[in-house]
Amino acid sequence: MTSIMTTRSINPKKTSQLYTTKQHPPLKSSNARPHHILLIFKQSFTMRKMSYLILGSIMMILSSCGTDTGTAEVSYLKADAIYGNLEDSRNEALNEPSKEIVNPGKIYIGEDFILIGEEGEGIHVVDNSNPSNPVQTNFINIPGNKEFFVEGDKLYAESIYDFLKIDISNLNAPSLESRALDAIAAPSYDDKGNALLGFSFKEVTETIEIGSVHYQEVNQYNYAYFDYLQNVIPNSAVPSSFAGTNGQSGTVNRIAVNEDNIYVITKNDLKVLEQNGSNVELITNHPIWGTTLETVFYHDDHIFLGTTNSMEIYDVTTPAQPRQLDRFSHATSCDPVLPKGDVAYVTLRTGDESRACPGDINALVTVNIENYQNIFPTSEIPMASPFGMTSKNEILYVGEGQNGLKIFDVSNPESPSLIKHDQGIEAYDIITHPSNSSQILIAGPNGLSQYLISEDLDFQLESTILY
Repeated sequence: MTSIMTTRSINPKKTSQLYTTKQHPPLKSSNARPHHILLIFKQSFTMRKMSYLILGSIMMILSSCGTDTGTAEVSYLKADAIYGNLEDSRNEALNEPSKEIVNPGKIYIGEDFILIGEEGEGIHVVDNSNPSNPVQTNFINIPGNKEFFVEGDKLYAESIYDFLKIDISNLNAPSLESRALDAIAAPSYDDKGNALLGFSFKEVTETIEIGSVHYQEVNQYNYAYFDYLQNVIPNSAVPSSFAGTNGQSGTVNRIAVNEDNIYVITKNDLKVLEQNGSNVELITNHPIWGTTLETVFYHDDHIFLGTTNSMEIYDVTTPAQPRQLDRFSHATSCDPVLPKGDVAYVTLRTGDESRACPGDINALVTVNIENYQNIFPTSEIPMASPFGMTSKNEILYVGEGQNGLKIFDVSNPESPSLIKHDQGIEAYDIITHPSNSSQILIAGPNGLSQYLISEDLDFQLESTILY
């Protein structure tokens, strides 16, 4: 199965949802976004079917203004831990009947099928043999799943604390080949031996003590996590299996596969797993401090890591010993990275009124990567609100959210040239079909739309998968 993939978190987490990830609902005023295998669709955006919590307009009424003591009345997102039987979740049936798409995540485009992630629950299978009439066929049940990657007829996916390898040679009857127990993180338990399986989210207004851990978490993140004793769990201590980027932090692909090796990133770790036949096992965990990991992409015995403040290149000739070669630093932002030949395209997005993407830099940056140990930017193009992007031949597509879709000529890879700005299409991610160069899929506010592209780059709508 030749294919292209994307990923993204669309809908906010519901008030009481099992297996939710550490990702939390985006701000009402923010747009979310998409992303593509080469970069992904992973951040939430404003859409009709989303019940966004209004965190961007949080009001903190301090009873002691100008001091670091006293109390404050604060509206924020409260995440209460959900515990349960971990073995029960591991033993759930893999294949289920199709069901409604409610909170879509990563999207994978195959030759004649589409996989749409349901955040925290699994993957919807869609028959796309007739693009004008795509049909949902079944659902792959993967508790706690947010990230997955497809290589050939194998699907690789995280499931709460574990990492799974699934045979999808028959998409209507997927089968589990291997489960690497606790490869993503060591389980966390309550005092009764039940495992942490996720968090339920709700908006609350409470009076809290200024200077407390509770106050610091809310002041920094607009949300706070609590364990079974209602003690605050510092953001840095939340298990890495729930530590994917939050709803505004950017488009990401957090799994990459190269033959016998699998690379998985959590918030601060690069994990390397090895395949031996059908078996998969963790061989090394490489901590990366000082930043938050967002994207991993494999290219020519190297992996590219997109972080909140850099693009980094690691040599993985020896898979168990990743070695950093160079890094391109940039302002804190939400930024997918798309390597293509001797360059990498990076979109920087800030200023969406969330704390994940602060600042005022919105740009498409081109980085020369011909020499992996001496990378440098060659161009920077101002943008309005760049989200996901993809390329096909000498064309680069960049979604600008509510600001439309921009199309660049990259026949000179180091200097993209804008050739069209379609403001009639609200685009958060763009995915090209793996073999049909005239077909493109765009993630918008109401669903995933399929278009035919004419030679002069006009778009004709074929269908939309609503969610």
